[in-house]
Amino acid sequence: MSSASFALSAGAYLRGLVELAIAAGAIAYGAVELRRLLLPGWTGAPARLVEVVLWSAGMLLVSELIGTFGHFQRGWFLAVSILGGVGAGLLARSRARAANPSPSASPPAPPAAAIAKILALVIVTGLTAAWVIPTLGSIAAGMDRADTMWYHLPLAARFVQTGHLGSIFFFDPVFFASFYPANSEVFHSIGMLFFGRDILSPFVNDGWLIVALLSCYCIGRPYGAGPQALIGGSVALGAQMLVEFQAGEGLNDITGVAFFLAAAAILANAYATRKKALTPEGRPASGVGSEPGAPGIPPEGRSRIHASHRPRVHAADVLRAPHPPLPAVVMAGLAAGLAAGVKLSFLPIVAAMTVGVVWMAGKGRRRRAALAWSIPMLVGGSYWYLRNLFAVGNPIPEIHHLGPIAMPAPIRDFSLRPGFSVFHYATDTRVWSDWFAPGLHDSLGLLWPVTVIGIFAISAYALWRGRDPILRLLGRVAGFAAVVYIFTPFTAAGVEGEPIGFIWNLRYLAPSVALAFALLPCLPAFVGTPARRARALLAVFVLAGFTIGSLVQWQQGHLKGALAAAAVVAVGGMVIAAAGLRGIRWDAIRPSRWAAALVLIAAVAVAGGYEVQKRYMQHRYEDAGSVPDLAGAFAWVRGVHDSRIALAGVRGIFTQYAFYGPDLSNDVQWLGHQTAHDGYARIASCDAWYRAVNEGRYRYVVATHDPYDPGTLTTTPESRWTGADPNARLVLTEGPLHIFEVQGPLDPSNCTGQHRLSQHQLHGVPDPTNPQ
Repeated sequence: MSSASFALSAGAYLRGLVELAIAAGAIAYGAVELRRLLLPGWTGAPARLVEVVLWSAGMLLVSELIGTFGHFQRGWFLAVSILGGVGAGLLARSRARAANPSPSASPPAPPAAAIAKILALVIVTGLTAAWVIPTLGSIAAGMDRADTMWYHLPLAARFVQTGHLGSIFFFDPVFFASFYPANSEVFHSIGMLFFGRDILSPFVNDGWLIVALLSCYCIGRPYGAGPQALIGGSVALGAQMLVEFQAGEGLNDITGVAFFLAAAAILANAYATRKKALTPEGRPASGVGSEPGAPGIPPEGRSRIHASHRPRVHAADVLRAPHPPLPAVVMAGLAAGLAAGVKLSFLPIVAAMTVGVVWMAGKGRRRRAALAWSIPMLVGGSYWYLRNLFAVGNPIPEIHHLGPIAMPAPIRDFSLRPGFSVFHYATDTRVWSDWFAPGLHDSLGLLWPVTVIGIFAISAYALWRGRDPILRLLGRVAGFAAVVYIFTPFTAAGVEGEPIGFIWNLRYLAPSVALAFALLPCLPAFVGTPARRARALLAVFVLAGFTIGSLVQWQQGHLKGALAAAAVVAVGGMVIAAAGLRGIRWDAIRPSRWAAALVLIAAVAVAGGYEVQKRYMQHRYEDAGSVPDLAGAFAWVRGVHDSRIALAGVRGIFTQYAFYGPDLSNDVQWLGHQTAHDGYARIASCDAWYRAVNEGRYRYVVATHDPYDPGTLTTTPESRWTGADPNARLVLTEGPLHIFEVQGPLDPSNCTGQHRLSQHQLHGVPDPTNPQ
């Protein structure tokens, strides 16, 4: 069967699209009604952000519920989504009517300057083009980043193939990715579930980019600096460290960043419902909290503040944290939990945010705040850690000790490279000049020193003179996230003196950069007067502009498609702006006109999506992209389906996903054996390898390369073992790559003379003294 034939027919495409739309729409209905019940006065961007968080949690919880019992299947997902989403929506709607809430609790929405909106549109247009280029690259050839093919999308495909989310899937002896949290991968698997293909996966991270931008805007909105904060967050969102590894791929950093920023934004708007920002002269800032019904600072809190160019607050004048509506704290905690369920690196910064929220609540309210925050946080992020706890006895099996307490955890025998942190090279000037400085320049652009210093400067200023308690909290979290990055393992991975992993893992710094520069326009030094706002706008626009302008994506082709997408965004922004200038109220437009516009947009999107998926399925992994050493294997597997495939070799660990085939029907397994505490290790002997192949009833064995470094590829011992049996027919050889078709049971007696793997090989390091 040719790869082109795996493109969905019009009927299958429409069926998957309609069913997914029904399921997602039902949960969206429940999310909107729940937001109206819990935060009835919230409107505009903050309301939409809360609804996105609720919708994301709903999609995830439905998947976890049915997947825990092995029913992660199309019909079950559709049924539970309809019942849960519509049921929750109707219940919330009835309770909201009975409560008859007052609409006066809307967060303040001070006007932003027209020039700020224009520059924000310029940045968003540039971001769109930058992210579309790699997305079009993935559509043209397939998603080929190592992490995408190593565990992100293999996990998503396993969820769909098995129907289970709660099982531990063993496929990685290097980093134990089997135990990683997988909130992001679930969203990829939902698309696979309804289409039987990964046609939505290249676009998933583009959706999270939109959520992250919305969150940045909402952070600045209570201070009249929404567009400025959006531009500030783009310093991270438009940096090479994210665009290169996230756009059009299955990596999950942007997912965690989006939810982390959403938590910060909801908190910022929650506290804005209880107080007004002050100018340095002690008056309410222009437009901030000035709407009718917006609560202000009580008279006893308005102490005299000296007028100066530097907003100075005496100890006696410090404003105490107001008490935000608990439902908003609940929503922020849910968003933080969703981030913690995406990636381990978000755990410490979510913990820091948790401590800050509870402490800021004040005496007598901390227990209530802790419950309002922590329970939804656990709902959003604890599933994978509980799974590990039940399976291994340890929620994070990568941690062997909790203080003096020994934790059950698998032992990792296989080591690809030392997992040094950036702190390991804190005083090594050679590494800084040869690796860190060039890596920062490539990842953050020409003005990278400004970005790095700015993180700590913004954090320190927010903590020192933030005046607003929520600014102090978020500034503290941004600084803490940067410090955590410095000490995080693998941020400078590589052999001693050669931290090859530094530039790849700079993306772990993205949450700190995004939050810090989204906060910059909200700080007292940049609000209160037009001149101060102009300085903030200029600073973030120049920095974001240099960052986006220095991307290597501009030299990678697909410029026409990127410019077309950017033009759509630009025209849309200008239409909205023109409507605002003419005084058109969106809520005054007749429903029939809204319906006609939506039908037209949907028709164009559906027709375009159909053509895109045909092109994608025709060329998916036709070009091996960043893994040219497996070009022959990728071409071969395009014609293989409904087969069990065993992978071997270090290279095979990081290229697993391509072997699932265009229709994701192949059962793929990097073949090893389980060890204590659900560890996974390489098989050491020929007879054990034969037994594993026979027990797994594999039709094909794909023996890739050792080691991972493409410059020194060698044939794997598993290739020699498999080829020693006459029932293993060689169907493809390309350098050290060998693919065998297993035509009958492998006989251990044919292992005579075959060497066991040496300790060097078991640990992932070739032994030059043992040629096997």
